[in-house]
Amino acid sequence: MKLKTNVTFKQYLQLMFKLTYQKIMFRILVGIAALLFLWIIFYQLDLFGLPQPIIYQYITLGLIGLVQPAIVFSTVHRNYYSSNQLRKTLEMELTEDRIKIHGETFYMEILWKQIHRFSELTRWFMIYQNNLSAIIIPKRSLTTDQIHELRIVLAEAEENCTKYRREVGV
Repeated sequence: MKLKTNVTFKQYLQLMFKLTYQKIMFRILVGIAALLFLWIIFYQLDLFGLPQPIIYQYITLGLIGLVQPAIVFSTVHRNYYSSNQLRKTLEMELTEDRIKIHGETFYMEILWKQIHRFSELTRWFMIYQNNLSAIIIPKRSLTTDQIHELRIVLAEAEENCTKYRREVGV
């Protein structure tokens, strides 16, 4: 199976924010920020007789609501523009035993048995090489038939990876 993909900065930014904020710790932080925001609003409206928020509540709200997203954005921006693999159009060939990736400035082959895990999101296929590094395939750049075929290829590859890990005891 052959694919041609390209990920724009906007697409990559949306994906990274989604992946970041789906983690439980970030959801808890957003919940805390929402509670602090409600506390401040209810105090200003003189509802429920809440105590006056002190500077620490404002600082915490600012850190969670402004600084944290700014840090995520700057990290994503730096990673996207420093990576040849993300910015360039990639031609991928998925074979029975490996994935071959041709970029404008590089060539890479990865055996399926070396893949950490696979994930399908609403708009993406993710092929993780390890916990932090993934091959990103946007569904937007695929036809319906290609999406179906890719699901089959990834399911077979995942099955082979599972068999291999059992054999070597990983």
